[in-house]
Amino acid sequence: MARQSEGMRKLPRHLPLFISLVVVLAVSLHFCLWKSGMFIDEIYTYGLSNSSYMPFIGNGGADGDHDRIPEQTLTREDFFDYLAITEDEARFDAGSVYYNQVRDVHPPLYYWILNFCSSLVPGHFSKWIGLIPDLILYLGTLVLLYALGLELFRSEWIAAAMSLFYGLSQAGLSTMLMIRMYVLVTLLTVLLALLTARELRAPSRKKELAVAVVIFLGLITQYYFVFYAFFLCAAAVLTLLFRRNWKAAACFTLFSFTAVGLMLLSFPAVFDQLNGNRLGPQSDALANLKNISAWAGRLRYYFGQIRVGLPVAVGAAVVCLLLWLIFALLHKDARLRRSDWRFLILLLPVIPTVFIPAVISPVLEGRYIYNIFPICTLATGFCLLALSRHCEVRGLIAAAAALALVWSLRTTPDYIYDEHRTYNDIVLAHAEAPCVYVTGYYAAPTQDMLQLMVFDDVYITENPESRGLKKYLAERPQDECVVYIDVDSMWGSGFKSDEVLAELLENSDYSGCEHLYRYALSDTWLLTR
Repeated sequence: MARQSEGMRKLPRHLPLFISLVVVLAVSLHFCLWKSGMFIDEIYTYGLSNSSYMPFIGNGGADGDHDRIPEQTLTREDFFDYLAITEDEARFDAGSVYYNQVRDVHPPLYYWILNFCSSLVPGHFSKWIGLIPDLILYLGTLVLLYALGLELFRSEWIAAAMSLFYGLSQAGLSTMLMIRMYVLVTLLTVLLALLTARELRAPSRKKELAVAVVIFLGLITQYYFVFYAFFLCAAAVLTLLFRRNWKAAACFTLFSFTAVGLMLLSFPAVFDQLNGNRLGPQSDALANLKNISAWAGRLRYYFGQIRVGLPVAVGAAVVCLLLWLIFALLHKDARLRRSDWRFLILLLPVIPTVFIPAVISPVLEGRYIYNIFPICTLATGFCLLALSRHCEVRGLIAAAAALALVWSLRTTPDYIYDEHRTYNDIVLAHAEAPCVYVTGYYAAPTQDMLQLMVFDDVYITENPESRGLKKYLAERPQDECVVYIDVDSMWGSGFKSDEVLAELLENSDYSGCEHLYRYALSDTWLLTR
């Protein structure tokens, strides 16, 4: 380590971090520019943040049935008003965000941030309103991860390598590209780990209070934050008790539970949201937990099918544990035993944090555990630390960083949605035609909202024979009509395209149909006379 320290003193302090941030920022901007569409939850993020006291498009679920959308005509202005802060709406309206989130299934902190950003540019809607704060939070996460690496491994190169490897990973880039609360909860997870590591080194009331603040902020960002926070705090308290530091253990516990209590008081809707099944039967966490027969398939997905490297991370954690035992016990390495054991306290809670969401989550999605991937880089940091005691690691880090950069540019993170370029071109070619959306639920129209905004207006109905639909089409005598059909039975109406098309053709003067495209919840067709 002496040779490494001498070499590091010749360079400006924190230069490795600066290089890592520049590289990650460049790669992130590349994918931000590439991002061509949005996932349905990203559309909800804008709508729930910016729609004034109307959580779902067309007033669906505001005061009545949470899932239903009434038959109506929605204009381009209606869609824009849902997604953006318009000139006649109150800017920085935290009360509206709170109202909308009470009727949704998530706490409000990230939505407040997006509402703040949208309020800075009223009358505008853009992916950059969400991506810019995501980029800032992402880079902040890398800085905190670097600080955590310095705290545990006392090497700028190792800490910077941890930040770079996570920053260029598919998990990290996917977290940043998704305009959703997961990038914020990831930052708060790393901050909690950093504060806990420092508390275990030198307990103080200020650190324990800071931990409580982070727990509060994490819980009011995303409920799944509780899993890593609970197991990490439990491990920290047990460690303090083992060291007979009764006062620190008591204060740490008291402040942590106080944070949970304050969150429950500030957002009591948590009880309804966690006890209900607003997303359908599959959102009942307790039922999913009791369905033991489904565990194997769920765990197989999380450990074998996620494209963001969870099997590698878990394997690395196991390898690190074995290395720690070898170096600390067999080699009697006093430095490892004295200073590096804290990384295990931070890393081991990852295991239950993966297991619990795997068996209770409403859908199988990697985003529920994105926040623990930076913690998994502790395994990388420890491996580099072990190697640094026997060889020069800066060249190894540089080579690995180059490979990570090439890999990140050759692979595509999630939430790019390049196929939306094609969808946009298709609907633009028929923008002058009337548009009909056959559904009784608001999820599918929300998913397609960016394409629906191309049309002057859209008639929404779940009855292809309705009088309102006949009147809408009679007033628009164009030779073609674009029809969206909600074909998803889990989140929507589950209509059969052929049956709906047959009814539409029978009750109108259209005589032909052409399939345009299908995307997730809906099927899109063109009717012709």
